[in-house]
Amino acid sequence: MNTEFRDENRVILAGRLTKDAVLKYTTSSMTPVVRFTIAVNTYVKEKKETLFIPVVAYGDLALEISSLIKQGTPVRVEGRLNSRVVKFSEEEEYKVFEVIANKIEVFTK
Repeated sequence: MNTEFRDENRVILAGRLTKDAVLKYTTSSMTPVVRFTIAVNTYVKEKKETLFIPVVAYGDLALEISSLIKQGTPVRVEGRLNSRVVKFSEEEEYKVFEVIANKIEVFTK
């Protein structure tokens, strides 16, 4: 039995796109970036709750899936959880959590 502990940041989610995916390019290196949000249903004591999870993919993965996914498309996303701070103004900011995808499976409806 392996008793060595290692930190791990891995997320696997399945859900449907809430809106069409948006493909853009970074200004510095012209890297393709696709952003979208998936709705993931979870059940707590037989009550359905829906989580809305932002997802980001870069490079070849972004290019590959950007034309395949649109609102309502079922997907399975694997990646890592990331946090960043978004500033509205000097006084107003908040922390955003998102999944940085390294694999996205697209399913037919």
